[in-house]
Amino acid sequence: MENKQTKLCKYCQMEIPKKAKVCPNCKKKQGGKLKWIVICVIAVFIIAAAAGGGNSEQGADKTSTSITGKSENKKEEKKVEKQEEKKEIVKEHYELDLRAGNYIAGKDIPVGTYNLTATAGSGNVSSSNMYNGGLNEVMGVENDGFSQQSFNGLKMEEGVVLTLGSTVVIHMVSEDAQTQEVTGRTTGEGKPIDLQAGNYTAGTDFSSGTYKIVATGTSGNVSSSNMYDGGLNEIMGADGFGITEFANAVFPEGTTLTISGTTVQLVPVGE
Repeated sequence: MENKQTKLCKYCQMEIPKKAKVCPNCKKKQGGKLKWIVICVIAVFIIAAAAGGGNSEQGADKTSTSITGKSENKKEEKKVEKQEEKKEIVKEHYELDLRAGNYIAGKDIPVGTYNLTATAGSGNVSSSNMYNGGLNEVMGVENDGFSQQSFNGLKMEEGVVLTLGSTVVIHMVSEDAQTQEVTGRTTGEGKPIDLQAGNYTAGTDFSSGTYKIVATGTSGNVSSSNMYDGGLNEIMGADGFGITEFANAVFPEGTTLTISGTTVQLVPVGE
């Protein structure tokens, strides 16, 4: 039986001195059970605290992400609203004068509805939408039954091409012009090209593209194989007979440009 001076070993159950820290028989330390229980409880609390802290951080991250997401959404909404405000169409009074050449609505002139009046010369005035709000008229300063001095309600929608020929000068007035939508043309690439009488092929003899044609010699005929589709057929001369310039003549690759009795200069125009 265990007495007051001895105790039983926790492991081998042999009787050993009460104050012995190591069993003389099995050589194992004699730690108290309470100590191990306390250690286990502390360990459990540490693990629980760590897990709780992790969840708290994750919750904070989720909250932070949620707030950030809402902030980003508000920024995107404001951005869209500003873009919509910019897209709001502003219509205003606008006037301009045009001479021989091709002019695109939205690029060279504002989109809108125009009233036209011939202020000089005479010539054909037509638009690519001639059968749908456009026109195809001979216009001149004299309203003589052959030519019209004015034309009202020309609808120049985005991309419509207005073509003026010969010596006519047209004054155009719109009350609903979308001036802020005009993109304009970029600077043309390449140097001006001087051409004498002859036949020249775009893409072979000169680069295909859009040009302003300037008369540099006495009067003669200048025409292209696409005269009804962005080209021209004009009497040109720097001597006062015929026109001196034709704006925005388009010469796709393979187009033939014919010059007779005069010389011209092709000045590249951007798209």
